[in-house]
Amino acid sequence: MKYTLHIFIVLIVVLISCAPEENIVTPDQDSWTLFSVPMNENALYSERVSGTQISNRKKVFAAESEIAHIYIYRDQLYLMMPSLHRIVILNRASYETMHIIDFKQELKKPIAMAFGNATTAYIIFEQDSIVRLYDILNKQLAGTIKVGLHTSDIIAGIGDRQNQIFVTNLASNSISHIDTRTNRVEKEYAVLTAPKFLANDPTGTKIVYVSEGGGKTIINTDKSTSGIGFIDIDRKLVLAQMTISTKEADSIDALPRGLAVTASEWAFIPFSNGLIRVDTREYKNYTTISRKVYTGIIYNDRRREVLANAEDGIYVLNGNTGLVQRVLQGSTAYGKILPQ
Repeated sequence: MKYTLHIFIVLIVVLISCAPEENIVTPDQDSWTLFSVPMNENALYSERVSGTQISNRKKVFAAESEIAHIYIYRDQLYLMMPSLHRIVILNRASYETMHIIDFKQELKKPIAMAFGNATTAYIIFEQDSIVRLYDILNKQLAGTIKVGLHTSDIIAGIGDRQNQIFVTNLASNSISHIDTRTNRVEKEYAVLTAPKFLANDPTGTKIVYVSEGGGKTIINTDKSTSGIGFIDIDRKLVLAQMTISTKEADSIDALPRGLAVTASEWAFIPFSNGLIRVDTREYKNYTTISRKVYTGIIYNDRRREVLANAEDGIYVLNGNTGLVQRVLQGSTAYGKILPQ
């Protein structure tokens, strides 16, 4: 019995020593880069985030007017500057200006863009009804596609569906579906009133959109609540749509301020009166997470975290629950942020 107990103890010690060590990473050991545009400042900054701290803030580009959006594609940064009718393209490493796409003669204000393939970018404009194609390799405009009225957002699919482009048309209550192989609108989806924001479902098979509802930021009919919808890319079919009530007295006036869909298939929508979470698998369940007012939202897929802008800084939210995990110390009121 004595020898049996001794052997048993030795076996336990051997098994423990052979077990793989758990890789424990604390927030302070992890660092990453954030591009930011402070509120009321016409400049692009690069900042280092480590745990809860923001440091090494560097101004990498001084603009002549508001930077309305930032995009990263390969080794380039694209800065949307609608009031100057231009897009400024920077080298991602040196921040030197590589090219300017100028729409001044046409008086068009670029507000968003998507990259449907390695050679072509697709650009939409404020209160417009077209998509312009930009040849990335030859640095020149390369065509026009007619879509619905008052374009507001544009995205490309992901994975094998990157060659599919989607455009929200606020005044037409529609979403245009463009195939980059033909550069034609292959489908026009009738959706809820005033579709405003778009995002990919992590499976790559669906597009999620958020509508702002009627009578809010454009000339429309009577006021109505905002909503959310889901489009099957392959079948070119609207799967489901539903209105969203924040269950407040001012729900009908509440404006959506963005859309982030996480790898665990939760959609987060900051409204002007709170944060809503929607289950993108069931198409019917949504919850008011908090009454905190966020001005914008983005999903950092590399870290599987949601970054939400607020007037007092950046809040890091859990990608499943939407609850605050931490607040980035040293952050300020940002107009736009983009994790690198």
